[in-house]
Amino acid sequence: MEKKSSAWQTFQIWFGLGALMFGTYCGANMASGVYATQYIVPLGGGWALVWLLLFCVIMSFFCTIGLNVARSYKASNYNSFYLALWGQHKPDANPVAKTVVTVFFDIYTTLFGMVTVSATIALFAQLMNSLFGVPSAVASIAGVLIFALLTVNGAGFLRKFNGVMTVTLTVSLVAILIAVVSIKGDVLMERIGNFNEGPDWGLTTVAAHTSMFISYCLTTSTWGATLSNYGDRLRNKKDVVGSGVMIGVMVTLLFLLTGIITLPYIPELSADSAPILTICQQNLPKALTAVYWVVVVFSVVSTAPSFTFNFSNRWVTLWKSEKISGKVKFFILSGGYLLVCWIISNIGLIAIVQKGYTLLGKVALPTIVLPLLVSIYRIHKKEAAEKSAAING
Repeated sequence: MEKKSSAWQTFQIWFGLGALMFGTYCGANMASGVYATQYIVPLGGGWALVWLLLFCVIMSFFCTIGLNVARSYKASNYNSFYLALWGQHKPDANPVAKTVVTVFFDIYTTLFGMVTVSATIALFAQLMNSLFGVPSAVASIAGVLIFALLTVNGAGFLRKFNGVMTVTLTVSLVAILIAVVSIKGDVLMERIGNFNEGPDWGLTTVAAHTSMFISYCLTTSTWGATLSNYGDRLRNKKDVVGSGVMIGVMVTLLFLLTGIITLPYIPELSADSAPILTICQQNLPKALTAVYWVVVVFSVVSTAPSFTFNFSNRWVTLWKSEKISGKVKFFILSGGYLLVCWIISNIGLIAIVQKGYTLLGKVALPTIVLPLLVSIYRIHKKEAAEKSAAING
């Protein structure tokens, strides 16, 4: 019974973090199909397989390393994570260097979260307007209030919430996928594994897309900082590796599902800001448009609160006043953050996806990717010293 219980507990930890990232990643960009049309299928079904495999490997790798940093240095938010990553977590750390690291990653993490949450708000407003005729301004403000309220419930709530969302999102996307296959199955069969057709569409070149896609993949190096908020259940390195791989596989599943759904409709919908919605409205039964709405609603409410919590969890520790409760502090911080995201959301979904993540990926290479690679040796050396001290002590 103990072995079964232990195995079940291990699965809960791995799947719990995988579900958290699945729900977090299935936000506006993913649920709308924009991620798929911009990153996975613009060169056709052959190259799509390359991008999927590449993303899965890179995502799993960086999440595993990031989780190991959080576990080894007991980082509990993105600030403590980046201080540990840059070796500025010790009491005797250089105060100037510590301040530089803190300020830089406060800015970087805030911008990264704002790019994602702004895209989420933009899609939410667009869909509310398209499906129900709600004015975009009203819909986006309502979204801001909903996200702020969900954020105040904290990390434990978000873990459970995203677990439920994982199952719901998967079932909903599979339903749409089945309908698309029934209509465009022949087109899919022709395109999957075909390396010749996609480059002829003229949307991009293999060289240009590879550069953009690698830059995007490098942004996955930042997820260790986000996951540090939820790493309290990690017990050992086995949990680190298992959770990291689970995250990579589950998030890649999202790309796979949305990629298959959109592939038969490219290049026609390559510039559409909500391609899956357009596919549902123009080609599928009305019931499936409602199913898609469920996907979008759950993707929105599972993504924005996680990013907003990451921001608020960092700054609430600096708000020392005891006259205001923790939940009220979270609500105020989250509301201000989301208000700025609402302003940014007016730029538009595709522009945010194409420009924002590419720029952030280039910045991540020297500031996060390289230190993460160095951390592999640092943690090995640290644990070897601790083991030696335990033996000799």
